[in-house]
Amino acid sequence: MIEGSPASWRKEAFALYEAGKYRDSIECCTSHPDGADDPSVAVLIVTNYFALGDYDEAEVRLRDLITHSPDSSYYYSFLGKVLDAAGKEGGVAAYATAVQLDPENEEALRAYAAHFTGLGDHLAALPLLSALAPLSKKSDDAVALMRCLIATGDGEEALEVHGSLLGGEGAKTEYIDALIIDGRYHEAAEAALAAYHSCHDAGFLRQHLAALAAYDRPAALHLFPTVLRKCPDDDLVLDYVLLLKSEHRYLEALEACKRLIEMKPDPIHQLVACELVAASGEKDLAQQGYEDLIREEIAQGNDLETLSVIIEAYEGFLKKSRPLTTVPDCYLSVVSEDPNVVSLARTGWFYVSFGEEKKGREWLYRAYRLDFLNGGIEYARFLAGEGDLRECEKVLLYVLTHVKKTGDLVRVAETVLEAEAERGWQRMPRLVDRLITRFSAEVATLGPEDLEVFARIYLCAAEGALEAGEYVRCKGCALHGLDLTRAHTHEFFEVISQCKKATVAERPILSPEGAGAARATREEEHDELPDLGLDERETALVAFLKQHRESNEADLRKVLGTRRVSGVVNRLIKKANEAGVSLIEKQGMGEHGEIYVYCGK
Repeated sequence: MIEGSPASWRKEAFALYEAGKYRDSIECCTSHPDGADDPSVAVLIVTNYFALGDYDEAEVRLRDLITHSPDSSYYYSFLGKVLDAAGKEGGVAAYATAVQLDPENEEALRAYAAHFTGLGDHLAALPLLSALAPLSKKSDDAVALMRCLIATGDGEEALEVHGSLLGGEGAKTEYIDALIIDGRYHEAAEAALAAYHSCHDAGFLRQHLAALAAYDRPAALHLFPTVLRKCPDDDLVLDYVLLLKSEHRYLEALEACKRLIEMKPDPIHQLVACELVAASGEKDLAQQGYEDLIREEIAQGNDLETLSVIIEAYEGFLKKSRPLTTVPDCYLSVVSEDPNVVSLARTGWFYVSFGEEKKGREWLYRAYRLDFLNGGIEYARFLAGEGDLRECEKVLLYVLTHVKKTGDLVRVAETVLEAEAERGWQRMPRLVDRLITRFSAEVATLGPEDLEVFARIYLCAAEGALEAGEYVRCKGCALHGLDLTRAHTHEFFEVISQCKKATVAERPILSPEGAGAARATREEEHDELPDLGLDERETALVAFLKQHRESNEADLRKVLGTRRVSGVVNRLIKKANEAGVSLIEKQGMGEHGEIYVYCGK
């Protein structure tokens, strides 16, 4: 044990962390019992585990801290950072809670806004960045706000931010973009050219030519070849290709596109070349280009999204250039022979586009058998469109049973919502109920856009209950959904209003606060623990601590038959926290190692 005053060993622990000696810092913290109740020491231990990349341990300890301090914005913010670093879901929800607890938590505001901008939802990020930038006074935050304003088309306000928060300095790229968005093309062209001469960044040349093309397209077209000789940047070449294409100068665009492909043989560049060949009238050559590109992408098999885009473009080309009445043999030999989910699903939908639903169904079913998630969702969409909602519900229930990730759960829900236009969800009540159950179990880790999807599922359930005359269920679903949504409040108010008009005898479904608290107390006294999915060692640990109420690491090694007691305890604490219950608390270090106390029912 390190000797010295409490202040001295704490300083040493922080110094070890600063020196990158993370395990030594942890040992210094845990070897002093008087630091067990010090939150700053607990946070330092978490910080060390985070620096070591031991995100599971960091998460468990943070959740333990949150159990004792549920109003700490800092703890939730740190938890979000840990979950993000570990690649786990729930980080966004943690940041949202941190912002809710403290609207001036800069780190949480920044991370929460970054989530929305990463999704391209700049309208949702805008209020967060508008609050953050004046608060932090950091140039990076002001620049992020400018980018968000530019993305939403508000160039004037972006220029105002540039002047007020950045003093009219820096952020040259954003400043020029704001000028373009605001329609001040001459100023933008001049500013971009000046910026290029100062640093020779090709990005400024792109901005200069974009601004020039906005008010003088012939001048931009004349200048592009000269610029490209001096600066053969592939993004500049692509801009030139697209500008020529917009002017219907297909042969010139094709020549430029060939040079672009030599520089960077990206599949999308090759797709543009196919479109240019087709536009120039060379149908056979274009078809060969599309088919070669599809074969190449199938052979690589590493980007199904791009493959889908290319196949869709090929379908459009075939329909436009050939008098088709069904899926042609060339398509079947190029696209359909490879058993990947994209090829099977696209073949199915291509048949459907010709009115051949029976063949389309066969191909989509094959996609479902190959890939229960991606193929299953496509097959369910087809079934919903055909009105076969019984089979659609059956397929999606199977998919829902096997999905693990929140993102996949949301995809299933969105497929149900697509059937909403035809009110098809009313004929899939089991699926709606199952979705509510699944979303409810994960509500603590749902991001804001996922909460909106959950809210719409509640809206489906509320409307279905209203139509069936189940007014208590209708009101309950509507109130739960209203609590989740920001975008659909009007719809929920309308359902509640209709429900109250139809109800003969109004009875409350929400318990008064006092009664709720009293009932909660009784439930805490009598309820059994939820099923936490404990393994044999975790079950033995709970049973032993429940009987003895308190134990230490040395004794638990004998009970569990392993020296890795902390790992078993941490997994158990994590499972309990995820289920919303408290089972075990750590009480610091004792003579025989870490002390654990049972705090469950």
